[in-house]
Amino acid sequence: MNSHSVFYFVATLFFGCFMSVAYGNQQLVPFARSAEVTVCPFTTPEPPDFLSPQCKMTQLSKLDPQNQAIWVKLEFERTQRLAELSPPYGLFLFAKAASRVYLNGVFIGQNGLPAADKSEQMGKMDKVLYIPEELLASQNKLVLALSAQHSLITLDYPIHYLGMGQYGDPKQYIQSFSSLGLSLIGAFLLGALYFLSISFRQQGRRNFKLFSALCLLAALQLGTEMSRGLFNYDYPWHDMRLILVAGLSFLFGMVLLIYSSFKVVGSRAWHWIYIGGFLSLSAVIFAPGFDVKATAGIFIPLLISLLQIALIWWQSREKSLLNWFVVQCMVVITICIATARFHEIIYFVIIALLLAYLFVRQAREYNLQQIQHLCDQSHIAKLEFKLAQNQQSHSPTRLELSVAGKTDYVTMMDIAYCKAAGDYVELYMKDGTDKLYSGPLKQLEATLPSVFVKTHRSYLVNLDEVLTLHCANNQHGLLLTVGETVPVSRRLVPSVRATLKESVS
Repeated sequence: MNSHSVFYFVATLFFGCFMSVAYGNQQLVPFARSAEVTVCPFTTPEPPDFLSPQCKMTQLSKLDPQNQAIWVKLEFERTQRLAELSPPYGLFLFAKAASRVYLNGVFIGQNGLPAADKSEQMGKMDKVLYIPEELLASQNKLVLALSAQHSLITLDYPIHYLGMGQYGDPKQYIQSFSSLGLSLIGAFLLGALYFLSISFRQQGRRNFKLFSALCLLAALQLGTEMSRGLFNYDYPWHDMRLILVAGLSFLFGMVLLIYSSFKVVGSRAWHWIYIGGFLSLSAVIFAPGFDVKATAGIFIPLLISLLQIALIWWQSREKSLLNWFVVQCMVVITICIATARFHEIIYFVIIALLLAYLFVRQAREYNLQQIQHLCDQSHIAKLEFKLAQNQQSHSPTRLELSVAGKTDYVTMMDIAYCKAAGDYVELYMKDGTDKLYSGPLKQLEATLPSVFVKTHRSYLVNLDEVLTLHCANNQHGLLLTVGETVPVSRRLVPSVRATLKESVS
């Protein structure tokens, strides 16, 4: 993974994080959640008179149509805020329910078809109904039939919002920061593919695969979280959406803990992972409310990771661990402060910045490993070269030459350089004579000791005979002690230069 690739990916994340963000249009006027309403059982498809002994008074925030059907009456005044709204008017109902709505005795619309049993037609999670301007008076009576017979889970607050505003698409009031979220999802998916691809050809494959999983889980979680603002779905999908968000948050937290455990505690990693998984899963299952469940899914693994880093840092006092500890502390503190809004824009930014930090950290570690690897390889090459020289000085070898039925022997170290000549190789000796080797250059290269280096497709040179490496007219060459200049191909110049340095070290 080169630094340019890391910079590009991190820059993409930060670009998404700091795009202009809107928190939604504030022109909606909600009915107070503490407003008193009258609730009656759903015994007739037409609005009741709300005088039955079975009817009761409660607050708007406590309405619960889940697995039942009810009639609701809400009386409200046309306040100054309502009077300041610009027509056309709309009644906005963001709720897990099918509904029928009447205003001042006039039917204004429905969302699905409420019923007292499973014959109910499911409504959309977010709905706006047009209110004719002439229907509004100074004193108004709003009557709703609500039912949610197809609930998968029971929520504490199934009625998210009830209020009035300028008629329009309800999605404009829900997660209107979708441009930010979509840019981050794109960056996360790009990161998932990038890290998965390099995990098959780089060292540290496990870390890159974990990064790929983190990116993919972040993209899936953010996409699921944002789905409500992207399309208008039937209310049962809202239950599935909440379950998916909590589950993906748990998986993201666990992958983060796995990465931290292997990086920090090494061989004891699985002990931390088992404990962290048990605590995180317990918190997700038993925590009240899905916002708390989703927050716990990432919060508990972060706390365990903090404990890991603190313990290992206390033993090693390594600066990089302290930096990591500070970053994760900031994330944990932010979650604690912003718990109520954690799954809105703050969630997007925190995840993006945390992953960006981990990516940069991994890139730095990888670059340091590459530098160390190159240094080690250089030392190994020098040792091998010296060993080869020692072997040559203690046991000089001879090369057998057979030409025209005559056999001759020459000491290999007496050869200055070799030049390919078709099916033969011309050997130029230190004393100025030349001889002929019967065979290709490749075969001779395998026979000669390592002090002979290929500088060109047609030349082998004895490094002990090299005086200088020079360049003239964009052509590189080696000047030898015998007075000859041997060409060096442009492709081989770096390796020849490095070999020359090793030979004199």
